[in-house]
Amino acid sequence: MVDSREAILIGVKAAHALHRDLGVREQLERSAGGRIDVFGAISKLGATLMFQPLDKLLGAYIPSEEPGILITTKRTLPVQRFTGAHELGHLHMRHEPSLDDEEILRRAPFAPNSRLKRQEQEADSFASMFLAPSWLLALIVQRQQWPAQALADPVTAYQLSLRLGTSYSATCYILERHRAISREQRERLLSFEPKQIKRDLLEGYEPPDWRSDVWLLTNRDEGVLIEGGRNDLFVVRLRENSSAGYLWDFDALTSAGFALVADDQEVDNPDLVGGVLTRRVTARSSQRAHGEVTLQESRPWLPSKPLHELHLQYDLRGPEEPGMWEPELMRVLQAA
Repeated sequence: MVDSREAILIGVKAAHALHRDLGVREQLERSAGGRIDVFGAISKLGATLMFQPLDKLLGAYIPSEEPGILITTKRTLPVQRFTGAHELGHLHMRHEPSLDDEEILRRAPFAPNSRLKRQEQEADSFASMFLAPSWLLALIVQRQQWPAQALADPVTAYQLSLRLGTSYSATCYILERHRAISREQRERLLSFEPKQIKRDLLEGYEPPDWRSDVWLLTNRDEGVLIEGGRNDLFVVRLRENSSAGYLWDFDALTSAGFALVADDQEVDNPDLVGGVLTRRVTARSSQRAHGEVTLQESRPWLPSKPLHELHLQYDLRGPEEPGMWEPELMRVLQAA
C-alpha cells in the first residue's frame, strides 16, 4: 500500500529544493514578482520540451539520457502550466515514464489516496507547491496591498490566479491550503463563475471571446511582467490629477497594437471640486505579442515632464503553440 502522506511530503520537499537550486525566489523578488517559469525550469533540467495537439493526454514524461516532456496544445495556458509542473516533478524526481490525462486536474494533490501510484502523488504535490508556494502568494499580496479579507473576494481571487498563472478554481484551493481563507470562503468563491467576474470587471463591454482573461492593472503593477493570452484584456485604473492639468496618455498602448475599447473616469468624491479622478481604460490585445510599454501622466503642453509613469511588460503569447518550446528552439537555431 502506498504511504500517501510520505509521497505528498516528498513532492513538497522536492518543489522547495528545486526553487532553491534554481534561485526562483530570489529572481522573482528582484524582478518585483511574476509567475514561476515552469517551462524554463524544464529546460534548465535538460529536458526537451515539446507542445503537440494530444487527443487524450494532457502531457507525458519520457525519461532517457536526453529526457523529453510533451504538453498538449488543446488546453488553456494555466492547464499547460500545471501539466508542465506535473511532468517537471516526474523529471526532477527521476520517475518512471508517465502518460497523464485529465485525471491530474481532478485529483486533490494533498489528499491521501492509497490507490494512486506513488510517483503520481509525488508529482501532484510537487506541481501544486512548485507553482504556488506560500512565499509567492505573500509577495503578490504585499505588492498589490490587498488586505487579508480581500482574498475572500472573487475579483481579488481571480486577479491572484492571473498573477500566479493558475486557474481560478485551483487558486481558491491554494488560498485555503495556505490558510488565507476558510473552507466556507473557498466554497463561496467557487460559486462564482469566472465569466461573471470578467463581466463585472468590464462594466458593459462585451469581448469577442469570454475565454479571454481580464487583467485589472494599477500603479501597483509597476514593472511586473504580465503573462497571458493573445486575446486578453487590460482594465487600467490610474488616479489622474486632471484638475492640475495632468492627463494620462494611453497612445503608447495603441502604438503597441492594443485596441482601446473603453475610456471612462471615476469621480472619487463628487462633492469635492477639483478633486482627483480615477481614469479607467480598457484595452484589448488581438495577437500574439510581447514587449513593454510606458504610460505617462503629464500636462499636454509639457509631455517631457511627466508627473507619474507606469511601466508594463507583457508576454501575451499563450497558450503555447505546436512545436518545440520557443525559447529553446531559438537557442538551438542560434547554436546551429
